[in-house]
Amino acid sequence: MSGTDETGRESGPESGGQGACAFCGAQGEDAAVEAAERLGVVVHVCGRCRERFAAGTAPAAPADPPPGTGPDLPPTLGQQTSAVVAHVQRMARVVAGRTWREEDCARCGAPVHVHPDAAGEPVRLAKDAVLATSVPVADRWQVRGGHAERVGHDDPEQVGARVLHEAVCPAHPVPDNPRLARMWHANLAGADPGTR
Repeated sequence: MSGTDETGRESGPESGGQGACAFCGAQGEDAAVEAAERLGVVVHVCGRCRERFAAGTAPAAPADPPPGTGPDLPPTLGQQTSAVVAHVQRMARVVAGRTWREEDCARCGAPVHVHPDAAGEPVRLAKDAVLATSVPVADRWQVRGGHAERVGHDDPEQVGARVLHEAVCPAHPVPDNPRLARMWHANLAGADPGTR
């Protein structure tokens, strides 16, 4: 006689008392091993998928989707969890490969990119680049080889330039240069009212 157990899953002769792997859809006794996910949901996981999770890789998608799954149905909790974990791991690798870090200015809240200079000292640059010819030579910076360096001369080949965040931070007076003044006003508009 068939019925449902306390979790609402079918049990009995029709289901064979066995489940399908929630990740690849494999059937059989091996797939009936239950694993409790972080959210308290109990799912069936086959041996192959358990080994892949233990090795840190997501399980492969099944060649033929199990009955009851398909493009018209939302992804299972296991598929969602795998996708989120894979995305977080990709982002961690991207961040680990950076030579700079992003932080918010404590005075205006604008995003700042902190790059090391040649001596390893931090240089706080505005997040966005500007057209080099739109700012004075003395305010032009560039990032080359993972290091921030002041340009110091008029280079006709330089298209984009970076500027120090201090030059466009609303905690300082508005700059005379029109392009820097626009960045200053943009930072002021986005600033937390408590920091103005």
